[in-house]
Amino acid sequence: VLICPLRPVERFRDLHPEEVTDLFHTTQRVGNVVEQHFGGTSITICVQDGPEAGQTVKVSAYFIMQSTN
Repeated sequence: VLICPLRPVERFRDLHPEEVTDLFHTTQRVGNVVEQHFGGTSITICVQDGPEAGQTVKVSAYFIMQSTN
């Protein structure tokens, strides 16, 4: 699942504090739904912030993936 802030920004550092709060709350809620939907016990949350971190699209986003054994 891809989660993006309402206001498009290139980097995490460009978000306002209230946007960071909203993004983390949304990430937590979506993570809970993903875990319940797939019957899992763990999720992976990934952020690639900057080119050296692997960011290929210039927008700040979170990726939530169901972890598998």
